[in-house]
Amino acid sequence: MPTLVHITDEKNSARIKESGIALGKYRSVIYFMPVVQDHFISHQWLRELRRRGARVLVGVYFCLPSDELVWAGKYSSKHQRLPLGQAIRDFSALADPLGYEMFIERKIDAAEITKIRHLPQKIGWRYQPHAHRKPPCGCPACLDYGSYGSRKIREKYDSPSIPVPYEILKARIAESSQIDVLLDCLWALCNKRRTADPSFLEHLLTIEDTELQEVLARTLAHFRHEKTKRMLLGLCKHESAEVKTAATESLVQLYRQDAIAVLGPLVDDPAISIALADSSLEFL
Repeated sequence: MPTLVHITDEKNSARIKESGIALGKYRSVIYFMPVVQDHFISHQWLRELRRRGARVLVGVYFCLPSDELVWAGKYSSKHQRLPLGQAIRDFSALADPLGYEMFIERKIDAAEITKIRHLPQKIGWRYQPHAHRKPPCGCPACLDYGSYGSRKIREKYDSPSIPVPYEILKARIAESSQIDVLLDCLWALCNKRRTADPSFLEHLLTIEDTELQEVLARTLAHFRHEKTKRMLLGLCKHESAEVKTAATESLVQLYRQDAIAVLGPLVDDPAISIALADSSLEFL
């Protein structure tokens, strides 16, 4: 029978030796790799798994029948369900086996485990296969918050954003008719609250674009001005429920408990009444 290895935190060793590798509350499968002649390939996931916070990882070695059905494939591609023996043959024939993984949808019994041993803690790749000498990606999808060295990586990855001056944003909104440009400007206006007159945004109400109207409604929440109320009430009469919801939530942010009185008879609109009910939990 093929020998396989599952890498786990050293603190799990005693429990695994006694009762096997169990499925977890948030894990419905058991990951493993086949033990082949190349020690690096068999244990290639160790350094990547260490980024999750374990200080010492160990290898749990076990045997399964060759006809046991497992899932196999590269971590970033679709996996196939096939007999273990065939999965190992396909794995051995790969020109590039880095990033390959296998898993099974059942517990590994203690009787199937042959040994648990400590491993060199610097074996394998990190971040992604063939990442050596490449700068790691600092986006949230690739870099876990709290992982070792994450702050320095993120600081190098994130370029400091320079706020666009308010007057320049106003000029761009007045001059541009491109939806993407207008959306970028509106989101930039949300960086702070102000008491300025939002009349320069009024011409955007005539543009028939639902996303633009929704973002406009959310942007107006940052303008504490008497004209803001009129513009938001106009957006509350929009045909889109998303725009009505955004406008209602902005009115709640601006007027708190008085939002219902400001809305008047519009509170009977289903989209507005639902938004009021939801907003009361968050804002009131």
